Amino acid sequence: MLFGVGSPELIVILIVGLLLLGPEKLPAAIAEGAKWLRVLRDQATRARGDIMGAVELDPDLTSDLRQTLSDISELHPKRIASSLISDAVNGPPSVPAAPKVARPDTGPAASAPAAFDPDAT
Repeated sequence: MLFGVGSPELIVILIVGLLLLGPEKLPAAIAEGAKWLRVLRDQATRARGDIMGAVELDPDLTSDLRQTLSDISELHPKRIASSLISDAVNGPPSVPAAPKVARPDTGPAASAPAAFDPDAT
């Protein structure tokens, strides 16, 4: 499985490529795609090596980079969805009560608490 593409998806991609490019151009297009994939993989490997080399030089940068990567991993769609699902199952988080502000009394309606609609938020 390459990039999350399974056998059925690969077959569909090949059929569409065959229909669009034809049998004479499809092998050349596959070879060109493989070449670009190798170039991209080599660049990613070099970039990873450069980052790891820079991290080894400065220990403060190591902790900052780890914290940044941790912060970025919290933004992964699967983590966000799982936290939303767990909030839905466990109930919404409790909202602290707003501090009371002393206001001059303007009548009986002023002493009644404001209505709170949890579905409006």
